Amino acid sequence: MRSAAIAEETTAARPKYYEMDGALQANANRAWVLAFLTIPIALLAIGFAVFVRVQPPTVIRIGPNGEASVMGKPAKGAAADLATGGTDEFLDEAFVKRFLTTYLNYSPADVDDHWASSLNMMTRNLRGVTLKAMADDNTRGKIDDGQIQSVFHLRELDAVSGEPLTYLVYGVKDLHRLSNGTETTDHFVNEYRIRLIADRRSDANPDGLWIAEYSERPIDGERRERILNAPDARSSNDGSKGGQ
Repeated sequence: MRSAAIAEETTAARPKYYEMDGALQANANRAWVLAFLTIPIALLAIGFAVFVRVQPPTVIRIGPNGEASVMGKPAKGAAADLATGGTDEFLDEAFVKRFLTTYLNYSPADVDDHWASSLNMMTRNLRGVTLKAMADDNTRGKIDDGQIQSVFHLRELDAVSGEPLTYLVYGVKDLHRLSNGTETTDHFVNEYRIRLIADRRSDANPDGLWIAEYSERPIDGERRERILNAPDARSSNDGSKGGQ
């Protein structure tokens, strides 16, 4: 009797045939679902591999000024294959600094060369107005008469927000005069407003920039003293550093 009871319990504990078949069917269904889900993933991977394979190799060109650009793609800020000026903020500021350094640093011996270079950086209409003002004021004669030497110290350079290629420059112009064997020095603290205009680069104008507007006004009060006592603005280009 005991053996018969144990046998019945063992038989009852075994899963029924239909239960085992149902579990196998459920596992098979899950496997098919997983297989179907992997199909789009596999197709996506194959498509991505084909796309990468057909792309040409990336070639990076290093220009003469050290700028890196990808061949076949326009560089950031390159408006017309670098043929037009005014697209690089660093070069634009360097142009402004070079103009001021050439225009405001002079002595009786080199003023003609300095002013010729700086006037050639201006547009024709601004150049004409400037030459007329110099002639009316006899500026060139006064430099010889007083043996005037000008030394410019650039303090600050800021771009004007909302006005493209327009800059406000703050600096100190030291004028040394000689009269009856006595030297006097005047310190002029000014704000210089300069607006550039872009042009296509050429042999005559490799910068692709012109000085379109130039004006200066004196600064008074506490701001004058702060600018007067401030150090010269630093620059990576010796030629664009004030006071040189």
